[in-house]
Amino acid sequence: MTGANDDGLRTRRQLLAGLGAVSGVAVAGCSALPWEDDGTSSSLVFSQDEAERVLEGADEPTIEWPVPIRPDESALADALERVDALVAEVPDPLEPEHVPNGVVRESIVESRNEAATTWDEAADATGVAQYHALHDSRDARESARTAATSWLAVDADRESLVAELRDERDAADDAVADRLESIEYRGSDADAGVLRAALYYYRLENDLTGSERSIDRWSVSETDDVLDIGGAAGSLESATATATVWEHLEDRWREDEDDVDLESTFEDALEHSVEAADEIGFPAQQEGWLEDVGLGDLDDQYLEFVLHRARQPVDRAQSRMKEALRDGDLATGLYSALEFEMTYRGFETVRDRIADGDLHAPSIEDVRAERQEALAAARQAREADFEGGSITDPSLGAYLLAETLRSLEWNDASVRRRATGGDPDANVSLSSQYRDYVRYRSHLEALPEAVETVRGRLLA
Repeated sequence: MTGANDDGLRTRRQLLAGLGAVSGVAVAGCSALPWEDDGTSSSLVFSQDEAERVLEGADEPTIEWPVPIRPDESALADALERVDALVAEVPDPLEPEHVPNGVVRESIVESRNEAATTWDEAADATGVAQYHALHDSRDARESARTAATSWLAVDADRESLVAELRDERDAADDAVADRLESIEYRGSDADAGVLRAALYYYRLENDLTGSERSIDRWSVSETDDVLDIGGAAGSLESATATATVWEHLEDRWREDEDDVDLESTFEDALEHSVEAADEIGFPAQQEGWLEDVGLGDLDDQYLEFVLHRARQPVDRAQSRMKEALRDGDLATGLYSALEFEMTYRGFETVRDRIADGDLHAPSIEDVRAERQEALAAARQAREADFEGGSITDPSLGAYLLAETLRSLEWNDASVRRRATGGDPDANVSLSSQYRDYVRYRSHLEALPEAVETVRGRLLA
């Protein structure tokens, strides 16, 4: 794509210019902004047969998660060996004489089976899929450890077991903190290398800070039931596994990539992104904000809720971008900057469509069409030309595309449940589902320009 706007988004004055026609919007409904969708909008209630048509014969989202670095096969083998060792501690089959309490017994078996399923999938992985398998092995280790410790806790000395877990908690905390503190933004300074590095360090930061939060919330007591103790052990196993996985991937990263310092590149791009977002002056969520965006006369409860949902990710992305810059999580901040560029443009689209009356009283064909347009936008994003390479190459854009399509897939599952569950003669509301199709379509349509903007800053 060409013609990138380096400043990304329009200023607030430009945003509101030309909206004289918008201020005349007036649609039937009530004026109070609903903070929860009650699903009572009569125009969005359909029979189950109609609801089934939304997905009938429809294409499934194609979700491709990008791979920043390939691990050694030995790392995956070590992770699976750990899962094997933990699963082996639980009798198979687990009988009532082992664990008389049926609920506890079923929960232990379920955790063990989850670990086994993930193990099977990981063991079959080849090529770049081994990155995902190694990443998912953390979940297998968590499930296996939950099962093993829950089983152990049935007859264990609780005081000793809890003391051991608390010591393990301190060790896991140190391991995660050490990995976070050792982050140095290094890699190739070629365009593709910078984009790959941004993805790599975002995934690293995201996993480790997630484990850090989990450890901060962690607690266990001798009075906890065996399943809670098992779950506490599983959380520690996951944190330790995360540190281990990224220690290995960091070694691989240093082996494969150049050793150019990219910190100033990331920091400059993030600072530029924060400044550009501040210049927009996106109105705060408060009384009168609809008027600030040119929809002061909007009088439709459902459409107000649609617009509110469209603005939520904008607020969230801007807040996270600033927090990441303050905390020094530069790759996380760049991902939030990309989210902001995409969701803000998406908000503009939704606002304009409401102003034009496009979203009023949709039919079931409108719901289906909204989904189809979202998938069409995803295909166009994949085919577009960008500085630094395709959006599907390892980059933050590729990851955001995959995340957005996963959200669309979850929305499909929600439609499917509505269409096939309950009384077949009962009507079902698709108000939330239609709202989300509208939002995801707007995001996918905005993604190419958002990618172009952030890459323009990162590769300057």
